[in-house]
Amino acid sequence: MEKFLNSKLIEAKKEVERLEDHRSESLGNSINYIENEIQIQRLYAQIEAYEIALKEASK
Repeated sequence: MEKFLNSKLIEAKKEVERLEDHRSESLGNSINYIENEIQIQRLYAQIEAYEIALKEASK
């Protein structure tokens, strides 16, 4: 379980980095920018959930 959660945590952090790099690029219009920001916030929530689950699993 911990191995699975760690892999998901790493994937989510990499995706956040990728999406944050898009902030410096031209996203075309405000809708693309907003969608990018929403995805980043969703991933932050996933990361937090994975970290909590890992903490609980290690008890």
